[in-house]
Amino acid sequence: MNGHLNDEQWAAAVLKTSDAEAAQHLAECTACHGELEALAAAAAVARNQARTMEALPEAFWRRQRLAIGSRLAARDLEHPWKRRVWATAAVLLILLASVLVFRRPAPPAQAVAPPDPDDELLLTVQQSIQSDLPQAMRPAALLTREIDRAAIRRNP
Repeated sequence: MNGHLNDEQWAAAVLKTSDAEAAQHLAECTACHGELEALAAAAAVARNQARTMEALPEAFWRRQRLAIGSRLAARDLEHPWKRRVWATAAVLLILLASVLVFRRPAPPAQAVAPPDPDDELLLTVQQSIQSDLPQAMRPAALLTREIDRAAIRRNP
């Protein structure tokens, strides 16, 4: 069995109609077995509450219906502005959703192509032609410029 029980197997286990594979998994897996026991306990509590409520007389349920109906009627008369607030909120939510759904997507980012080696070679050749110094002397010229800048900073 792959992983834990699926929804259908859980339903069958709760109804105690599960297949052998699911029953074996429930016997071996403590997490699933504990969850099944918790589900069974919750179902037992719900069943007991339903039986208790079923035993109440019809007069109780009639009073409940009348009380709920009067509260609903009073609430509708007391706060008619709440409907407008909810309607406005719903309209704004629909507008926001439509803006988010129908907005134009950002243009796709174009991939940067790697530099062409021929172009790099041409740039290097052009720089060496325009330069006054030979290639071998460039590091020395750079060092000389840095020494001059440092001397100027020391003696302003």
